[in-house]
Amino acid sequence: MATLLLALAFAAGTCLGLELGPSGRAPAILALAAALAGVAALWRGSGRFHAACAGVALLLCGRLHGGLAERPPGPFPGGEGVVRLAVVGASTPYGGRCEVEVRPVGSEQRWRLWVDPARCPLAEGQEVWALAGDLSSPAAPRWPGDWRGQGVDFEVSQLWLAAAASEGWMRRYWAAVASLRHAGEASARGDPARGFVLAAVLGLPAALPPGERGELRRAGLGHLVAVSGMNVAVAALLLRAPLLRIGLLLGGSTALACVLAWLPVAAYVGLTGAAAPAVRAAVMFSLVQLGTLLGRPAHGMTMLALAAAGLLAWWPGWARDPGFQLSLAAMAALLRPVGPGEAPPGLLAQSWHVTWATCPIGLMHFGHAAVWGVLSNLVAVPVFTLWVAPLGTLGCLLWPWVGDVALVPAAWGGRLVLDLAAVVAWAPEIPGMALAGAAGLMLALRWSRWLGTRWRAGLPGPWICTATIAAVLATRPGEGPTPPDWFAVGGSREQALVVPASTRGLACVRDPNLSPEAWGPLLAELGYVGVAGLTTRRGGEPPHLLALREQLQREGLWRPTPGCEATPEIAVRTAMKACLARTGQKTAALRAGPECFVGGAWVSLATDGPVLAALREVGRRMRW
Repeated sequence: MATLLLALAFAAGTCLGLELGPSGRAPAILALAAALAGVAALWRGSGRFHAACAGVALLLCGRLHGGLAERPPGPFPGGEGVVRLAVVGASTPYGGRCEVEVRPVGSEQRWRLWVDPARCPLAEGQEVWALAGDLSSPAAPRWPGDWRGQGVDFEVSQLWLAAAASEGWMRRYWAAVASLRHAGEASARGDPARGFVLAAVLGLPAALPPGERGELRRAGLGHLVAVSGMNVAVAALLLRAPLLRIGLLLGGSTALACVLAWLPVAAYVGLTGAAAPAVRAAVMFSLVQLGTLLGRPAHGMTMLALAAAGLLAWWPGWARDPGFQLSLAAMAALLRPVGPGEAPPGLLAQSWHVTWATCPIGLMHFGHAAVWGVLSNLVAVPVFTLWVAPLGTLGCLLWPWVGDVALVPAAWGGRLVLDLAAVVAWAPEIPGMALAGAAGLMLALRWSRWLGTRWRAGLPGPWICTATIAAVLATRPGEGPTPPDWFAVGGSREQALVVPASTRGLACVRDPNLSPEAWGPLLAELGYVGVAGLTTRRGGEPPHLLALREQLQREGLWRPTPGCEATPEIAVRTAMKACLARTGQKTAALRAGPECFVGGAWVSLATDGPVLAALREVGRRMRW
């Protein structure tokens, strides 16, 4: 119990420091933490007093650690020169582009680059040159509702390979990982079922089309293609027993057997991109192996707390990652202690508790909770665990020699999961207030005397119910913003134009040039509740227009209505040039005013000063 509390204290302190930022009294806090640690180690007293002192010391250390992680990532290079960067891990293909994590040579900072896929695959150990002008400032959301801007993010127009790095075994491993991931994305095009297998086994969500990814999320099955802890757990279960036996046969040593069982799991986590949930599962598996070596039984909640504290010590920014939070909440629900005489929960009970445990996090990050996952996981989890995961892993091992035929058996199971998600995704979304009412009812039932112990154990905990109610109240939509007279996003030559429709709250979109998934958050940030029409200057219905219409239909935003307002195209083009010059990027967002979206906020491009610009904004709102 003491280990559990100490790990929780450090994790809580790290999260607190991440929110508060760097402290101006770091030396005093560090001295106080050292004094408390000395008292805990040297003072003779009760065990609880020692544990309390150690816990507060770790809380203070976590506060400093999280605050340092929030320090500004600059300075950034400027001008027209080049910057030498070292690749970290392996590049990841994503939606026709390539994501590369890099570290400036001689620095401990980590940046994320989005480059032309022709420059990939790239492996850890390689060094590249990038234009300093592309790294002039940390990227922010490019338009309202953009999912980018989380961290140090750049779009790089040109990239050159530097001198080849030394050919070590780690370099060869990451090169193989990068090549396999890029080949997987190319192989999955045109076949969503095969894309599901590659997304689930190799951690390639871009192998699935955006529509299928959205349906999986709404059906509560998004964790299957996010390489969550369950994927790593399945891989560990498949490998642990036979490798332990092989290790015991080879050397007769438990240590050798545990190492042989651990190495493939570590290699698999790297293969999938080392996302936070996968690393968490790998750390817990390592703790189980360590307990086997030491001959000590493993305590589930203690291992979970130690894994969370270790991951936050390594990378505090994971505390804000929705995948990390969802993984911890789901695992805590699965590892919750069973009362005396109480039978272990079955699959339905586990799905029920996990859905409620992750409900507050889903509401806070995404505005909705995948309630129907309680039912969809009853079918999808057994199919994934017994069919897709083992056959997909075997198929990926044989794939470099056999080709796409090796993935066909696993793709049959993937097709079943995708069909299930397509059906469940059409179910109506449960309103947030209904979830809050259900949470309040279950909270009252837990406190009632007439409800039996057996039924009370099946209800979510009081903390989960309270958190659900708080999340609903915090995310309850108020009065939305007033839609602008027009909105444009794009480059100097082509822009997507959005104007109000004749029906209030609806928009007409012309030449949409963003991915289908980007339009829902964008329209919500602009104050629109739906789309009345989609058009293009070239006429007809190109594939990207049909894909956007299907996405809007799935999200309930497609409401065709005749009548759209005219757009002042000349004024838009003139203002767009000024906006692009202001942002220094190839893509910019602009609205009537004219105002440019810079650094996550609207900046006026008017030349008549801030007072008249503010009056213009007030007049625009009154006209609507």
